[in-house]
Amino acid sequence: MSYKIKNRKKIDLNKIKLELEISNNFLKKNIGKAYKNISEKTNIPGFRKGKIPYQVIDVNFGKQYVLNEAASLSISELYPDIITESSLNPIDYPRIKITQLKEDLPLGFEVELELEPEIQLPAYKGIKVTGFSADVSDEELEKQIDNIRNNFASLEPIEDDRPVLKGDYVTLDFNGEIEGKEFEGGSAEDYLLEVGSNTLFMEFENSLVGIKKGTGKNLTLTLPGDIRNKELAGKQADFKIFIKEIKRKVLPALDGEFLKNLGDYKDEDDFKSSIRERLVEQKKNFRRAKIIEEVLNHIMDNMKSEVPGIMITRRIKQLNEEIDENLKKQKITKENYLKMTNITESQFDEEIRGRAVKETKEYLIFKALEKAEKKNTEPSEDEINKEKDSIISSYNKEADIPRIKEFLESTDGKETLVQSIRRRKIIDLLVNSSKVIEEKDTGGKDKKEIWTPDKNKTEFEKKEEKLWTPDSK
Repeated sequence: MSYKIKNRKKIDLNKIKLELEISNNFLKKNIGKAYKNISEKTNIPGFRKGKIPYQVIDVNFGKQYVLNEAASLSISELYPDIITESSLNPIDYPRIKITQLKEDLPLGFEVELELEPEIQLPAYKGIKVTGFSADVSDEELEKQIDNIRNNFASLEPIEDDRPVLKGDYVTLDFNGEIEGKEFEGGSAEDYLLEVGSNTLFMEFENSLVGIKKGTGKNLTLTLPGDIRNKELAGKQADFKIFIKEIKRKVLPALDGEFLKNLGDYKDEDDFKSSIRERLVEQKKNFRRAKIIEEVLNHIMDNMKSEVPGIMITRRIKQLNEEIDENLKKQKITKENYLKMTNITESQFDEEIRGRAVKETKEYLIFKALEKAEKKNTEPSEDEINKEKDSIISSYNKEADIPRIKEFLESTDGKETLVQSIRRRKIIDLLVNSSKVIEEKDTGGKDKKEIWTPDKNKTEFEKKEEKLWTPDSK
């Protein structure tokens, strides 16, 4: 072997020192490379780059300079193998100290490394969590069906003598002024508005109720505090409003003709049964997600191990790079993004840091759980093969299957399958071992969007939340 680890010593909580030696033959090979590298990047009068004799390099740079270059080449080439053989997970750049460097002797050096910590887990079984109901009431079912019908609704004109009511769709002109001057966003023509939707602001929309088609109204309102242009917040604005048209939304009847637009349903009962099943499935997923969230939060709140700052710093850097790349693709500047989301730079940084801390903790928690529950979560060959077959069968394009199959049968692909199954088993263990305190439905608070037949089903398929890992992109 080109190197050997002579000693391994723990010098701090998450730091170790390795004493290593690289063979003289390997060093000599890189001495030749060092001379060549120096020759190719050096200007010495009378010699062409890449053709400078070794003796001339020694005279101009000194033998020790060449040896240092060779040592750097040797260590850089072997460092990945050293880390792999040692089964180490360094989280920062190594600190290297040369202890022996002579042309006719092995290269001796020390490496100090800060390692990924193995956190001490608090008790993670029997944690009390909230069990949100997965039952679907008739009221919820009808509301969901109305939401579906709403996506296919039509707007029909109302009688000429009926004034505007909440829920109506009105086409209007309006002109707003502050101290006699128009302001940005304060005027529009042929503007279509659902009254009561809070698309503009509620006081303005409420003032439309009672106005008839072909008539108008003058009013003075105080602009709200959450208006986009903060300079206008709280100011008095005078509006001239004219209603051109009033329409009401008409939902389609739940008949056979309508159901053809949504899928292959026998009748109304079959459709309702399908929607109920989908709602139950979504609620079960929500229930499971909340249990996982509460268990992880409990572990994070009670873990005593410190998270290394370098891991958080690096995750913050990754998150910022990901966001910058996404904004670049959408051709949005960060300044405009902050305006659109109505947050300050410091609030943005605080949010990113909070996310980085949480994701880093989750990563370390799952690493510790994988070790603690290795016997219970290690997948069998049969489970690995089933996982592989499931992934392959999910691809619709025949052309993609050979490429995917080749990857999943490789060493890296198999490790990906093992990690996926192991992670799922750990989550199952956390959920099944928790102490669930049943609670009534929150009425929609914190719920994820629910699939309906008019939407792309694949976008709503159940997926476990992907946890960040330091090597993820």
